[in-house]
This record gives sequence, structure tokens and C-alpha cells, in this order.
Amino acid sequence: MPSIFFTPGQRLRPIWRFLLALLVFFAAEYLAAALASFVPGRRPLLFNLVFEFLDLALLLAGFSFLLIIVDGVEGPPLSAMGLTLRRPWLRESFTGFAMGALLVVVAFLILVVIGSVSSTLYNLSARNLVRAAAVFALLAFGALSEEVVFRGYPFQRLIEAVGVAPALVFVSLLFGGMHASNPHATTWGVLNTALFGVLASIAYLRTRALWLPWGIHYGWNLALGLVLGLPVSGLSLFSVLGRTTVSGPIWLTGGNYGIEGSATGTAAMALGVVIVLVCTRRAERARSSQSPGAASEQLSS
Repeated sequence: MPSIFFTPGQRLRPIWRFLLALLVFFAAEYLAAALASFVPGRRPLLFNLVFEFLDLALLLAGFSFLLIIVDGVEGPPLSAMGLTLRRPWLRESFTGFAMGALLVVVAFLILVVIGSVSSTLYNLSARNLVRAAAVFALLAFGALSEEVVFRGYPFQRLIEAVGVAPALVFVSLLFGGMHASNPHATTWGVLNTALFGVLASIAYLRTRALWLPWGIHYGWNLALGLVLGLPVSGLSLFSVLGRTTVSGPIWLTGGNYGIEGSATGTAAMALGVVIVLVCTRRAERARSSQSPGAASEQLSS
């Protein structure tokens, strides 16, 4: 009689490894928040920077532990979860960053043409430049930690358990749902965030690495928050060099949640899916030709 916990080869079934990964995620969040609470004074930016750094470190350590002990991976665990440095990781990171920033610029230009936009630039004091550097690092750590969770080890185990399409839908909806508690969150904003999860998941599936989705995620958030001074999923913490306000219908502007809660954001993310599919077509075909059995596990061109 087959075991519900183990495969015939006595490996823990993928669905249980996925659930273990969720436990690692919640434990990392709790520990990172507890340790970051020792940050002196009420400094939200510093707190978030410390939290994101610790969260990323704990996630990488926890998932590496699962890969080595539970999965029995012999090679570097970071490479197994999609963070290998042997492939063109820098090119994929920069390409993704450019894509994410470009999509934000496209959405912003739509608002400039159709809506009413006003911007206020802050003084480039030493204090604000230090805060900008902190935001630069914070958003990098935050985007990578979310990619490690939602496109890394847990997503990979869920694919093994239920297949690509169900895993993509479930993880993307979970990604959107995790942002439902953000300030000024709306149903449209949560659904758009889930659509961004689809975009990032496709970027992972086409490259089998986290660098492209991380670049898209990082470029999107940095362009929105630090460069344009707009809310990032309802958060205005990152607007340290200036702030932009957009007037117009909420369906167009997203209101206080920002572009991600608007039809403008939906259009930008849909465009992003098309761009990723086109730009990764060659890599997809090359990988499929090298591994005939892999085609059924990935999105077709």
C-alpha cells in the first residue's frame, strides 16, 4: 500500500515538502520581525531594511536546509532553488530590471496623458541621499525574498506535486492575497498583484532561474517608489526623494494603493507577460531541445 507521506523511493512527497517550505516562510517572517524590533527608535525605514535583510537570509538558510536534508540535493542548494551564478545571471537580472522599470514608465505616461499628475521633489540633502540608499537596498532584499518564496523552493515543489498550471494559479493568488492587508488595498489591487505574480512566475518558468523575475520585481518597485515617488502596493515609505500625486478616476489611477490597483497597472502587467514570452523564446526552445521531457512542465511558446 503506497504511503501518503513517502514515494516508493522513500522520499517525502512534494506536497509535504511544499508545506514544510510554508513553515519555513512563516518562521522566517516571525524571527526576522522579532530581531528587527531591536532597532533603536521609531525608524520605519531602518526597521524594514533590517527586517528584509534578515528575512532573506533566514529564507535562504531554511530552504537550503530542506534541499540538502529533505530533498537530498548534492550540488549547491542556492543553484537548486534558482539562484545559480553559473548562468548569465547578471544579464537576466539587468534585463528584468529594465523590463520592470519600462512597464512602470509606460503606465505612468498613460496617467500623464489621461490624468492629472503633480510632483514634488525634496532637497538632495545628505540625509535624504542616505535614505535613498537604504530604500535601494531594502527594495532589492524585499523583491528577492518574495521571489525566493513565491517562485523559489515552495513553487518548485508545488509544481512537482500538482503540475505547472495549478501551481502557477495557486501561488499567484497567494501572492496577491498576501498584499490584501497593505494600506488602501482594494480587490482590483489584490488581483493586479496576483497578475504580477503570474508575470514573475512565467519569467521563472521560461528561464528556470530567479534572476529575471527578481529583476522585473525590483525594477518595478524601484521605479515606482524611489524614482517616481508613487505608492508601491499602498506603501509610500519609499518616496524619499520626492512624491507624485495623480488625480483622476480610481479605476485609472489606483487611488492611494497606486498604479497596481488600476486598469493602467493591469495593462502594464499584461504587456509585461507578452514581453517576457517574446524575449525568452530562444532560451525556451534551447532548453526544450536539450531536455525533451521538460516541455510538458513549462509554458509553451
